[in-house]
Amino acid sequence: MSLLVPRKIRWPGLLVFVAAVVFTLYAALTPGDNTGLIPWDKAKHFIVFYGLTFLATMALPKSRWWKIAAVLLVFGVAIEILQALPIVGRDADVLDIVADALGIGFFFGPIMVRDGLNRD
Repeated sequence: MSLLVPRKIRWPGLLVFVAAVVFTLYAALTPGDNTGLIPWDKAKHFIVFYGLTFLATMALPKSRWWKIAAVLLVFGVAIEILQALPIVGRDADVLDIVADALGIGFFFGPIMVRDGLNRD
């Protein structure tokens, strides 16, 4: 592979992103508690999805922002669907999806504004 060809995937970043996704899924499906630095569940969702969005953009720098946002939002919805299963023992909440979407949106908001301002 030539050094002049831009890389579409940054493999170390992708490994970190995948590890974060696996940890997020694990944390979402195991019994939770409201202890720790951030006791409010919606803030946790916002921060986690903001962070996942950052990691995804670092791992996949050539991907379009809306594709990353869509995949992460589907991931958030999937978590809530899984949490609704009786075997999991967690509660699903549509407001968690809203917090996920806000985390994603707050990360991409400045990028969207920048891209909109740079159109000539």
